[in-house]
Amino acid sequence: MPTLKHIGIIALNTFRESIRDKILYNIVFLAIALTLFSIVLGEWSVFDRAYVIKSTTLSVMNLSGLLISIFVGISLVQKEIQRRTVLTLLSKPISRAAFIVGKYLGLLAVVTVHLAILSVIYYVMLAVTDAGPTLSLLNAIYLIFCEMAVIIAVALLFSSFSSTILSALFTLGVYFAGHLSNQLLEQVRFASRMGEMGDASTALFEKAAVVIHAVFPGLYRFNVTNYVVHGVALPDMYLFWNTVYALGYVGVFLAIASWWFSRRDFL
Repeated sequence: MPTLKHIGIIALNTFRESIRDKILYNIVFLAIALTLFSIVLGEWSVFDRAYVIKSTTLSVMNLSGLLISIFVGISLVQKEIQRRTVLTLLSKPISRAAFIVGKYLGLLAVVTVHLAILSVIYYVMLAVTDAGPTLSLLNAIYLIFCEMAVIIAVALLFSSFSSTILSALFTLGVYFAGHLSNQLLEQVRFASRMGEMGDASTALFEKAAVVIHAVFPGLYRFNVTNYVVHGVALPDMYLFWNTVYALGYVGVFLAIASWWFSRRDFL
């Protein structure tokens, strides 16, 4: 129980600290502006207006959540280290694992509020433009939340042992690898079937693609924009299994971050 109390206190303080960050407000205002601008894009586009508005807004949600996770998430631990306030915190009966988990939950709450605000604007905008707001769009927004939950854990993992710039680059690398790993594996296997590479090259590239696909979180699983925009039903239990998938990676990343952070000497 004391540990849960410590986690809650750290999470609350992290949430309060994050919402005072100027970078956060810049990202939120930019996201709202781009969301509203999607109406103009829908009017200009040769494609269906509702499709453009829905797909653009979901992309803005994903991108803004990514920016918050990286630029705010990485600074959470680094600020404490640079200001030496981490020494004051850890001198109290607070475990380093509780510190990491508290920071994680605090930023996750910030992203949750951010997505909730954009969701309200999203549905109001769809209703005003008569673009057909549907409850199925919440599935896409929920999976964006799951993806950001994983990205925040990745950002905290790298920030627990690396500098701010390197942590940002590493997190971006994981993000792109997670979205492209499935396509990479499919392309390598397709090239192998077509005989476009030699046997040795095929085996090497296929093994590398399999490792990347297995190690990095498959963030492509959380992109269901085409499903919900076109009104196609998701497979049965899709949300459940991808929630479990996200929780698994979050648990692994936070466990590694806590272990690594506990080995650091700040004196």
